[in-house]
Amino acid sequence: MNDPTKPQSPIRLETSVPVRVHAALHDRPTGAGRRSSTPSPLQLRRGAWWLHPGWTGILSVLPCLAITCLIPADDFRHWWRTPKYFGTADAFLTALLLGAFVVGTLVPNLVKHRRHESRKPHVIVSPGQQRVLLWAGRVFLVLALIGYVTWAVAAVTRGYGQQQLHAALTLEQGALLSARTEYLTTLPGITTLTQVGPLALVCLLLDRRISGRRHTLELVVLASFGLARGFFNAERIALMELAVPVIVLAATALPKSRRRQRSILWATLPLLGPLVLAAVFGALEYTRSWNDFYARHSDTNFIGFVLRRLGGYYATASNNSAIVLAHDATNSLIPRYTGQFLWNFPIVRSFVHIDNSATNGAEYSSYLYARYGNLEFNNSGGILPVIIDYGLVGAIAWWGAIGLLIGICYRTMRSGELRGIILYAVIYVGVLEMGMLFYWGLGRAFPVIAGGLITWMLLHRARARED
Repeated sequence: MNDPTKPQSPIRLETSVPVRVHAALHDRPTGAGRRSSTPSPLQLRRGAWWLHPGWTGILSVLPCLAITCLIPADDFRHWWRTPKYFGTADAFLTALLLGAFVVGTLVPNLVKHRRHESRKPHVIVSPGQQRVLLWAGRVFLVLALIGYVTWAVAAVTRGYGQQQLHAALTLEQGALLSARTEYLTTLPGITTLTQVGPLALVCLLLDRRISGRRHTLELVVLASFGLARGFFNAERIALMELAVPVIVLAATALPKSRRRQRSILWATLPLLGPLVLAAVFGALEYTRSWNDFYARHSDTNFIGFVLRRLGGYYATASNNSAIVLAHDATNSLIPRYTGQFLWNFPIVRSFVHIDNSATNGAEYSSYLYARYGNLEFNNSGGILPVIIDYGLVGAIAWWGAIGLLIGICYRTMRSGELRGIILYAVIYVGVLEMGMLFYWGLGRAFPVIAGGLITWMLLHRARARED
């Protein structure tokens, strides 16, 4: 029996309360530690201030806004073959809506809850939540693999074989582009399952740290499919959907070792962000645009091409949002830019449509970009198109509400709640992409958001039942 006069360990609980396991991402207990119900608790990491959605929104939108405003109209036409529509009024509206988002993210910090007042919170997981975490990881893994395998089988049945694979790996001119359009077209409702891959990755990594189960094969297979998708299908955002959650997990929890936190290193990480972005973007563009066309037709070297191309994606996204505001005359009950996933539902799209008689059947946004901008740069921007869906007042309220919801999720994560860590890790991509597109409204984001919310509810129910 324990002597009540002796000081107790901070992880020891009263016998009337279910035992909770304190775990963190970098903790892999071995030997007897794996069987212990009370492994050493680890604190949440300090220093990663940029994980706050308000700061991330500012860092992702303002550089995009600055590039668009500072580059002259002549350079828009010369570099990206599009007129410049984005003006001072558009910049003011962007700043206004961004401000609404930032204010929304700050609201949860103003509401103090007793359970959130710990200055050194830990990642706290109950035994029931451990079971939910493991089964969620396995279910999402199976669903993602079904989607990937089905996609691969469909490509083979369409004629993708050894010759096409060799052409892609040796970067033959046009091989990747033709494969994407001829062999790797998606199967609605089936290949969508691949989008829960990031959720499987997050859940398995967390279970690896908590239980000691390594999940090496599962993680390698999942990462391999994701990398192959990013290369063969030229999906930059697919690579982000796998890489960003891993970075969020690493930046959230402090390792078990007694070494220094290196808070300064994590605090200055955004300084390396542009370099990493340019390097990854350059590697992907080399296999696509540069290798297929611009190596023979560009008036600059590869580094200049990458910088100009990368800046073009962000500048034309803001410019396209101005095009949308000026020329999108559609009127629909279903939001087009914040609810794109609704338009892709098999049942919904059978009953709703946009009158596109003026576009000769082309997709309306593509028609707008082809007529007023450059269809090669087809991102609509993430901030301003919300005005088309809800009006100016509605857009301000919308961005404030989005900021509030994401701020609550961030607050839950920083309070050591497992559910908050999982959901925030997979939705953080949308905050990073705010300057370029409204990620959370895309069809590819719906499965991961829905799966994250279901996992959130199951974890909350498991915790409440044991309490």
